[in-house]
Amino acid sequence: MSEPLAKHQIFEYKNNDSILITNIRANRYTRRSLLSHWHDEMEITYIINCDNKHYIDGQCIQAEPGRLIVTNPESIHNIVEGQELPDNTHIAVMLLLSKNFLEKELPDFKTIYFTNSKEKCRIEIKRIMLELSEYADREIKGFTYFYVKGLILQLLYFMSEEGITSRECLFDVNYLKDIERLKGVFNYVETHYMTTIHQAEVAEKFYFTKEYFARYFKKCTGMTFMKYVTNYRVQKAQKDLLGTGKSILEIALDNGFSDDRGLINAFKEIYHTTPFQYRKMVKFVHGGGI
Repeated sequence: MSEPLAKHQIFEYKNNDSILITNIRANRYTRRSLLSHWHDEMEITYIINCDNKHYIDGQCIQAEPGRLIVTNPESIHNIVEGQELPDNTHIAVMLLLSKNFLEKELPDFKTIYFTNSKEKCRIEIKRIMLELSEYADREIKGFTYFYVKGLILQLLYFMSEEGITSRECLFDVNYLKDIERLKGVFNYVETHYMTTIHQAEVAEKFYFTKEYFARYFKKCTGMTFMKYVTNYRVQKAQKDLLGTGKSILEIALDNGFSDDRGLINAFKEIYHTTPFQYRKMVKFVHGGGI
C-alpha cells in the first residue's frame, strides 16, 4: 500500500482503465496507523484477518474477517491499527476504482453513497474479492481485463444490494462545511508539522470552537488532534531514518519535536522500539541479514 499522510492522495495505475488491486500483508517494519486522507477513487476493502478500526466520514467501522468496507470517493478516512500480526499475514484485499472507471460504469456515482451497515458481506462478494486478489499488483490487459471488469461489475451490483443511499439524504449542509474545514486542518498539519502547533490556534483558524473541535476531530479520526500531529511527525521521521544519515536529534528537530527524547517516546508507541534500533533492524533485514 502507498503511504498517504494527509490531504488528497493520488494513485498511479498499471493499466489505462484505472483499476488497482492490492493484497495487504502485515509487516512489522511498516506498522503504523494510516493517517487521514481522501482521494477521487472508490476504495473497496475485503477484510481477511485484522481488527483495525476504520474511520470514514466520522463513522467508526470495526474491521473483522469477512467484512467489506467501502470508502466512497472524496470521503475522509483513516485507519487505527489493532493487534500486531505476524509478518506476511494476509490482512485484506483492496480494490481501487478510479474516477475515470466510475464515470464510465456508474455515471451517478457522485450522488450515491455505499454504506457500511453489514458486519459480514454476502458469499458472492467474498468470492469475487478473493478472486480479484489473484490479480493483485499486476498489469491487467487483453482479454483478462474483460474478465476482471466483469467481476468488478458483479461486485458493484451485489454492493448496491447490501446498502446504498443518496448523499443528499445522508449529509446536510453543516456537515459538508465541517468536512471541508477538516480537510483544511489536515493540510495545515502537513505544511506546519515542523513548527510548534497549538490546538486552540488551529481551531480558531478554521472557525471551530475549541470544545467542538476537540470532540469533532476525535470522532472523525479516533484520536486527539495533538496525537494526530505527533503521529504525523513520527511518520515523517520514519522516512528520514531510512532515507538519510541524520542523527536522531537532527531528525527530531527537523520534524517538529523539541528534542530527541520526544521522538524516541512517540516512536516507541507505534513501532515498539527506539528509532536507533529500528534503523539498525531495517538495514540488517535489507542487507540480507535475515
